[in-house]
Amino acid sequence: MNLFKGNCICGAVKYQLNSEPRLSFLCQCRQCQRITGTGHSAEFVALGKDTLVSGELKFYELTSDNGNTLSSGFCPTCGNPVLKKSSGYPGMLFFHAATLKDPGVFKPQQVFWGASHQPWDYVNPDLEVKEQA
Repeated sequence: MNLFKGNCICGAVKYQLNSEPRLSFLCQCRQCQRITGTGHSAEFVALGKDTLVSGELKFYELTSDNGNTLSSGFCPTCGNPVLKKSSGYPGMLFFHAATLKDPGVFKPQQVFWGASHQPWDYVNPDLEVKEQA
């Protein structure tokens, strides 16, 4: 059974990974803070070729803190952010862990963009923090 499958709030967008995530992390960059409405995003990375995504996604493009073009994919029906794409990591999909059917399988390994952290956003101090991604 594949543990890494999920969907948006309304269920119009669904996904399933056909392999284990390449990396799981928390990102504290300002764009992730704005996309999620909190102090960080919780994400896992998969190869696009190893992932099945069904349903319509709309994308909003912005420039990431490191200058890459970041495309934030969300459900046009419920507005739920589901995944992101980055020009700096072609072929990779960055899924929001909160969209997992079982979010308990998510285990972050690192924190990126720690310099942008908010003082009110507590994350596990045992995680390695990188200033950039």
